[in-house]
Amino acid sequence: MYMSDASDSPGIFRARVIGSITGCTNPESAELLPDGETFVFGNCALMVGHPAYRGGKGIVYLDKQAFISRAKIVNRDTVVLDERKLIDGLTATLGCDVLPVATDNFPAGTVFICEGANPITAPGGDSLFDPDTTYPRLLAFDPVAGKILGQIPLEEEGEIGQVYNRIDQPNGLAINRAGDIFFGDIPNGNPVSQLPPPVPSAIYRIPHDDIDYISDNMRSTGDAVQRIPTPGFVNGLTVSKDDDTLWMVSCSAHDPVKGGCYRITLEDFEAGVQPQPVIKGLGIIDGIAVSKRGTVLASTPQSGEIHAFGKDGSHKVIRIGDQDDRIVPMPADFNICYPKALDGEPALLVTDIAVGRAPETASVVVVDITGL
Repeated sequence: MYMSDASDSPGIFRARVIGSITGCTNPESAELLPDGETFVFGNCALMVGHPAYRGGKGIVYLDKQAFISRAKIVNRDTVVLDERKLIDGLTATLGCDVLPVATDNFPAGTVFICEGANPITAPGGDSLFDPDTTYPRLLAFDPVAGKILGQIPLEEEGEIGQVYNRIDQPNGLAINRAGDIFFGDIPNGNPVSQLPPPVPSAIYRIPHDDIDYISDNMRSTGDAVQRIPTPGFVNGLTVSKDDDTLWMVSCSAHDPVKGGCYRITLEDFEAGVQPQPVIKGLGIIDGIAVSKRGTVLASTPQSGEIHAFGKDGSHKVIRIGDQDDRIVPMPADFNICYPKALDGEPALLVTDIAVGRAPETASVVVVDITGL
């Protein structure tokens, strides 16, 4: 049974770095492709200190400066960059995942990535874009050809926007084995303060059978898109490698559980109500992943930690080598994967979002976490 409250003195799990990609521009999420070797990640291109946003104290995304990169895990000790700008000219590329079951519009292996999150400014601009003029979406692309295949629109005129509201900051994204797409909205577009948000913070489920209808802006004929409000704001989403259920983390300063990890079932979506957290008290959380052994991992970027919670009630932080170094200074969203090179054991694709540092000083690190 998982520890319900984060420990004040967690143990240490010593991991090993397989390799890293340096020179990245605020990478926020990475995902391994079905070949077990290739992974893609978004460079979301952000700035801090914009005077029009919360007195210069928050993150603002740079219009059309984001891009998607592709890399490869060659063996147990080598990671190489394959294509720095596989797709360019994007805005705020955040959470991503791979579609395992084809639709008529999108073949299996298509990657969906959150794009177009508010707040946005032009490079060097002195004002923020009006949110009503921005175009949030789930962008679908072929990670091999580097070709955009389509999108799920998230603006007010799209189907989801008409049923609920426009999505302000599409962030975490996860896809289950059936091909249902889950994504979160952490609505940070209010330029004055976190509260009140411009739209409700929530997680959404797009059933696999509705993906094509919604991508074509048609009324879906299957199950409706479902929503669960998330009072503490939502950040990372993942589908468990253990039992294929959705997990999410809360991440705001006003979060009533002070940073929680939640297990979300389809029944919760039917009810439209967020369940109680499985783990709480971690502070500001960004990413989450769950291994085949059921280990829950969560990142706290302000402390630079990645936490690991076992079903046996253990709580550890992941460190590198005998010096107990943190994996990266500011781990954002991340993903657990099972690369060919590790023969069935897990690895982490850890992005360093590098808020407040020079744009190309960030990295994506691949870490061997055998045993978790």
